[in-house]
Amino acid sequence: MGHRLAESSSLYLRSHAENPVDWHPWGAAAFAEARRRDVPVFVSIGYAACHWCHVMARESFADPVLAATLNQRFVAIKVDREEHPDVDDTYMAATQAMTGQGGWPMSVFTLPDARVFHAGTYFPPRRVGQVPSFAEVLDAVHQAWTERRSEVETSAGKIAESLGAQRRQQAGLATTVHALDDGAPIDGADTDPARIDPSRIESAELDGLVDDALRVLGDQEDPVHGGFGSAPKFPPSPLLGFLLEESVWDPGSAAAGLALRTLETLGRSALFDQVEGGFARYATDLAWALPHFEKMLYDNAQLIGHYARLSRHPAVDEVSRGRAERQARLSMDWLTERMLLPDSGLLASSLDADTVDTSGQHSEGATYLFSDDELNEAAGAAGLGEEQAQQLVALNRGVPADEQSITQGAPLHISAQTPRTLHFDAPLTGAQTQLMEQVAPELRRRRRLRDQPARDEKVVAAWNAQAITSMATAAALWDDSALLAQAEALAERLWQIHVTSEPGEDPAAESAALHQAGGVRVQRISYAGVPAAELGGLADHAHLAVACFQLSSAGADAEWVRRGAAVLGQILRSFVIREGGEIQLLESSDAEGLLTAAQQGPLLATPLDGPEPSSVAALAQALQMAEALELLGAEDLRPGMILQHVKLASAKAPTVIGASMLVARRAGRQSPAFRFLAGTAADLAQVRRAGALHGVPVEPVAAETVQPEAGLKLSVCLNAVGAMVCLPPVGSLDQALAALRG
Repeated sequence: MGHRLAESSSLYLRSHAENPVDWHPWGAAAFAEARRRDVPVFVSIGYAACHWCHVMARESFADPVLAATLNQRFVAIKVDREEHPDVDDTYMAATQAMTGQGGWPMSVFTLPDARVFHAGTYFPPRRVGQVPSFAEVLDAVHQAWTERRSEVETSAGKIAESLGAQRRQQAGLATTVHALDDGAPIDGADTDPARIDPSRIESAELDGLVDDALRVLGDQEDPVHGGFGSAPKFPPSPLLGFLLEESVWDPGSAAAGLALRTLETLGRSALFDQVEGGFARYATDLAWALPHFEKMLYDNAQLIGHYARLSRHPAVDEVSRGRAERQARLSMDWLTERMLLPDSGLLASSLDADTVDTSGQHSEGATYLFSDDELNEAAGAAGLGEEQAQQLVALNRGVPADEQSITQGAPLHISAQTPRTLHFDAPLTGAQTQLMEQVAPELRRRRRLRDQPARDEKVVAAWNAQAITSMATAAALWDDSALLAQAEALAERLWQIHVTSEPGEDPAAESAALHQAGGVRVQRISYAGVPAAELGGLADHAHLAVACFQLSSAGADAEWVRRGAAVLGQILRSFVIREGGEIQLLESSDAEGLLTAAQQGPLLATPLDGPEPSSVAALAQALQMAEALELLGAEDLRPGMILQHVKLASAKAPTVIGASMLVARRAGRQSPAFRFLAGTAADLAQVRRAGALHGVPVEPVAAETVQPEAGLKLSVCLNAVGAMVCLPPVGSLDQALAALRG
């Protein structure tokens, strides 16, 4: 029945091809069919690594009776949220507004014009308490459609209008100028633009905003288990980047403690794969002892960079630095061994949460669990003595993969034969780490004999670009030329497969202003080295621009600066609307207009972080790096113009603006860059390391400036609006940094 999905490039869609549901892929054709049949549309959104998506597929979409009901009464659409983040974002906003919560699988019912009138997430096959069964939901929606059509259409219109208003309001947070004393709520308020230069963010005002944010974060931190918020707990990856950089500039800041405690908590927990590296998506419990086992590239792309920075952080002792470097390098090895695709040379998007055995039985996390007996046996096989083996077993405080018992506080009944996660109550000492490293190869060998989670071989441009940025950053921190070459090779493959030049344009063209530069298009998705048709969104373009600039700063070819400028120029033409004094940022193009109809307006980019930095923050970072590298013209957008939300949200919602606060701090320092004028190779490595730690790009370095006996000559160039000056050269890195600290 699912023949339309059988040839899909999406693994997630192909996994539903054998369902008795008559699935359609996302697109205008499915909605046209709904209009022809005069039936509503059921939109089911998920992704390949999603555990509960698999559960609902087995329980409901494989049920012939439920499938027959769906086919008779609806047009059913299956969406891979990773291929269509704009679809997911639009309908997630509706689901959260209507139900107060969101998640996947997402189950949305729309009119034939894509406007929502009912929404939810997972529905069970039988009623559970107040949660209706999927069959009950289908009956209720059908009854409303056939008996109360006018009410349904009126409701859909109001929801679309509300979604559009919400989208415009959130998007406006980033670009509407606010005074610090205007008392504006987080949803925004206009003020006199003359009071503030929107192209600048002053360092003095940022000091107060950062203090407010750190105070709130201190109150929100979990003092017992680490991290922020309640279960389920997610790694606050965009926020951690800000905390790390803030505490490099001021090691005594509260940011240092927040960053260190959070990263050490994650690193010793079951969220981190202690055997192979890499981080799971989230933990189901407060203590981080039971992860939801899917591994997503976007989490790991960010966290690898954070642990690399922690490994050279001035506020961290040597033991913690060594532990952080081990975690970063182990995770990079995992990327190479498990996520690198041989056909394209790019990184896959995810590993599944479930393991499927030869009989088709699904088990969440089965690949990763070890009983005490298995740990003891592996330790013996690895050459550890009985006492050492028992020490290692005693260290593990992991739990069985029994989410229901853990969340309800039920007894777990753990015996020596109970498979459980690897989780430590405290960071491992040097001696304990040696024990773990000695036994890890044997644990990996045993794992390879087990059924493995499926890999979604979809390549996502934005996620690969974030991985490249972190790899280039780590290469600069560690002075690792092999790692830099690996990052550059990955970037070259991404460029060759995902980037195409605009007709008649030269992507390396020199220009006084980026909005006039030659343009390129970034395709979001590829499979087996072949790009899909959909144009990438703002996030894909912005993250690629950042990756290009970071590669050059770490020592890769200066051509990457020109490539980054070409991508940024395309963003300014295709995703930025400037009319008079108003700025609007588009999340995606929405070529078919379906999402525009769903929310009665364009899909504007919002500035609030999720698991990834917001696309607004990603663009701001690309702009700020371009500003630091002297690439912006007088007419180009400046980072401060799209970071106004920092003034409103720093004391109210700092956990969702971490990426923006990082960029605001860099811009507040007047977008500095290091200009290396002379010195040894060791001097240059030291400057690149400092640049990676402090968020200060290093301008392309001419080969002749690096000489074995040369004394260091280093200048700091300030490049923000109103600055545009290079300070006199100094002979030490400390002097250069002191000039920036003021």
